[in-house]
Amino acid sequence: MGLMVYTTYSQELVPPIQNFSPSEYSAASQNWDIAVDDRGVVYTANNQGLLVFDGINWELFPLESQSIIRSVYPHKDRIYTGSYEEFGFWKRDSIGKMKYTSLSPLMEDFNMQSDEFWEILAYKDTIYFRSFGAVYKYDGAEITKVEDLVSTALGTFKGKMVYAPRMQGLAYLDENGNSKPLDGDLDVLEGVNIIDIEAQGDSLFIAGKESLYVYFDGKVRKINDVRLNELLSRSELNHIIPISSNEIILGTIKDGIVHYDFRDKSFQTYNRTAGLQNNTILGIDYFDEKLWLALDKGVDMIELKAPVNFYTDNSGELGAVYDLHNYNGNYYLASNTGIYNFTNSELRLIENAKDHTWNLEEINGRLYANHNTGIYEISNGKFVPIDTRTGSFSIDEIDGLSDKLLISHYTGISLYDQKTGEISELEGINFPVKQVVFENDNTFWAAHPYEGIYKISHENFTNLKVEKIRSLGQKENYNPKIYKLNNQVVAYVNGSWYQYNPFQDDFESFDDLKEYDGSKLIYKGSNYYVFIETDSGNLIITDLHDEKIRIAPEDLDQRMVKSNENFIRENDSIFYVTLNDGFARINLNKLRDINGDRWMSTPFLKEFADEKENYSLTGTPVIPYNSSKNIKVKVGLPVSSTSRLTYTLEGEETITGSINSGVLTFRNLVHGDYSLKLSAWGNGIDEVSTASYNFTIAPPWYLSLPMKLVYVLIFLSVIFLIYWLNKQKLKKHQLQLEAKFEKEHAERLNKIEKDRLMHEIDLKRKELANTTMMAAKKNEVLMEIQGELNKDKNKFSNQFRVKHIMTKINNAVKNKDEWKVFETNFNEVHEDFFKDVLEKYPKLTSKDLKLCSYLKMNLSSKEIAPLMGISVRGVEVHRYRLRKKMELDSDVNLTKFLIKNF
Repeated sequence: MGLMVYTTYSQELVPPIQNFSPSEYSAASQNWDIAVDDRGVVYTANNQGLLVFDGINWELFPLESQSIIRSVYPHKDRIYTGSYEEFGFWKRDSIGKMKYTSLSPLMEDFNMQSDEFWEILAYKDTIYFRSFGAVYKYDGAEITKVEDLVSTALGTFKGKMVYAPRMQGLAYLDENGNSKPLDGDLDVLEGVNIIDIEAQGDSLFIAGKESLYVYFDGKVRKINDVRLNELLSRSELNHIIPISSNEIILGTIKDGIVHYDFRDKSFQTYNRTAGLQNNTILGIDYFDEKLWLALDKGVDMIELKAPVNFYTDNSGELGAVYDLHNYNGNYYLASNTGIYNFTNSELRLIENAKDHTWNLEEINGRLYANHNTGIYEISNGKFVPIDTRTGSFSIDEIDGLSDKLLISHYTGISLYDQKTGEISELEGINFPVKQVVFENDNTFWAAHPYEGIYKISHENFTNLKVEKIRSLGQKENYNPKIYKLNNQVVAYVNGSWYQYNPFQDDFESFDDLKEYDGSKLIYKGSNYYVFIETDSGNLIITDLHDEKIRIAPEDLDQRMVKSNENFIRENDSIFYVTLNDGFARINLNKLRDINGDRWMSTPFLKEFADEKENYSLTGTPVIPYNSSKNIKVKVGLPVSSTSRLTYTLEGEETITGSINSGVLTFRNLVHGDYSLKLSAWGNGIDEVSTASYNFTIAPPWYLSLPMKLVYVLIFLSVIFLIYWLNKQKLKKHQLQLEAKFEKEHAERLNKIEKDRLMHEIDLKRKELANTTMMAAKKNEVLMEIQGELNKDKNKFSNQFRVKHIMTKINNAVKNKDEWKVFETNFNEVHEDFFKDVLEKYPKLTSKDLKLCSYLKMNLSSKEIAPLMGISVRGVEVHRYRLRKKMELDSDVNLTKFLIKNF
């Protein structure tokens, strides 16, 4: 036996299925209905209330009565729900809080008998909702009961409100609200319990519990597909939803989802085996090529049109897959538990091929396996050993030697002859080699798994010269990679790309791949290269020119084999990626189409609050400064092709970051205007959808508008005070200048007057001196005459006459009028002289004062004698007596004393 049958729990390729467990959404297990609004927000009718999923977080909104919600229907900005004798709608208020408005008071006049509302539908802006006992309609103001209308299903078709009367086929409501049978041949529906009706174009699909029907061109026919009907007969149909003109989704009670294609009558089932949490489908909705399922246990989402499909081994027996290869129409998987054949969704372990297998290589029509125990060939389903002395990493063709191969293994390199089976070790290589790249006929390069890259020169693989490339480091170069790109030897070491320069015989930075530093190459083909970013784990598919497609790790469920990622080409459109528990198939054409034209959800704000209150989500709220120390923002991003969500807060400074949990917290923002920009990024390089929200943080009280007015007033007051003080200072300065000017002017006038007076005094002094000298001269002459007369008076006959002349001369010499004139002139020159002298020497006589005045004028005794009419000797005697009266020492000069002190 070449194969051992090994059956896994999941053996078909399925699109991505996302499970939301009750523990994840924190509500009851059972979900009765599900609906998606035009933003992509998901609403679920749960046993505990209304469940809302914004793409990031789940929220539960229970009814006040704690009733089970059976139906949900979003319409415009309202979400209508139905439960036990209760109908109403939910709506978010201005601050984002979900509020419920009950419409049940409008139905108080109806006699309801334990009615539960199972279905809601909008038709021409009128909301229809039904229980098992009646159908009602709400026009926005009042609720009316559609008389005599009991239905098991509601729908719209070609502008008509269509319903399914219990076991009586199909009918519709005319413009007047009257019930009429649907036109055409409906006989096949007689007695069928219709559980759902859905329109698609000109067709109306009708679901019975075990059959599917279609109404088209006035006739109903049953879908006669034996395989499908057999499946439905044991699965119990519950819901249907067409997703295109040729495809329909069937939700069952017992076997999950059936995806049916009318063109070739093919279908695929998605149940617990395929990855659903539960096989009972209670509600379905389809939005943006995503199928949302309300389950008896949990909520699931299937990306039906995803470009990536998965094969998953839920048993764990397969292990991590390292390689996949299509050989002669059979798929082989190389994993860490062995090599498997995968054909017709059956997984078979090749006999004796257990244990770790690194990769599979097809060379010259033969399939080789690099295994932990050696190199093997897979031939006719058998695992044939070639060399089992040590484990093997790779096997490579040699240019120009079609029959010989190089085997890189755990202890070196061997040369293998395909014709003879001969194996020979290459001498001089005694270390593990994971990769080899041929530069030319005489040189190849080898990559050690841990310790760097070697250049090996040879002559027909003899006389080897092994040279380690020191410039790329040694021990630190863990898992170096070496490639040949466009006839160039290229190395990827420590996150950087290098190219070999044969002229320098050394490696240098490779500028052509500079933008891919930090990205490891895992696939190179004639048209495409695939890199994996070390930090983010993103796969980048590129032609190294204009096209660049990103596949996020989330798109592969974070399941790639770390450090051993592998990308395998089947054809120009289909590629495979190995995973920890299976593999993924990628349709590159579909991926390219989706990246080029697809819907991207827009992020939106759910809540904006500070420590004290919530704020309106419209307009531009103003947040008090004291409440802005901790601002919390809740964000939603409905599920779509977006891969990440970021924010940019523009204000005093710009803050950017990623949003992972749907909640942002901003602390200690300064006051001012802010703009919060939310950006959802797609897998394409430049794909982005954005939303923005503006808000203002009010300044602190001391910077508020009233305080600013106060500051302005204070400022103006200060300015005014400074102005007034300056004005006063200027005025004072002006007064000082005026006073100074007046003083200086007065001083100048005084000086002028003083100078004038001094001039007058000088003149008077000169005049006094002149008159005094003249008087002295006159008296001197008169006294000389008198003396001459005295000598000869006896000679004169007329003695009387002589005596009379002598008397006149004597009177002239001692003329009191002359003294008065002298005294007046003297006082004008020496004011208060006599007063000051008398005050100090009150015993002085008038003669003493006269002598003092002559001495003040600095006259000599000789000059004074004529003026006093005495002799010089008399003057000296008088001076002596005056000194005695003034009690002056003999060494004191009397003239200088009088001049200095008086």
